[in-house]
Amino acid sequence: MEQEKKMRWGAVAIVIAILILAGSIFFAAFKITATIDTSVKNVRAELKEELKKNIQNVRKEAISFIYAYRQSGLESRQLSNEDFEKGYDFADEFLSR
Repeated sequence: MEQEKKMRWGAVAIVIAILILAGSIFFAAFKITATIDTSVKNVRAELKEELKKNIQNVRKEAISFIYAYRQSGLESRQLSNEDFEKGYDFADEFLSR
């Protein structure tokens, strides 16, 4: 007499549940990775824009200080507020080209 193999439905249900759980974990990991990648790209773009603005400000400051220092040096006198104001005007004009 051969014994009939009985299907263990409880074991099948557990295996299916584990496969579904593994699939959902894989999908969630993929989704999280995509979200992080998008966030990093956005931060990178914002950082580049901010650096461009800061570099422009630093250039303006450097040009204005050099101009003011040079003007006072040519006239053999101390730096004054007027030198700095003229330097800022010159830097604005120079950078707008």
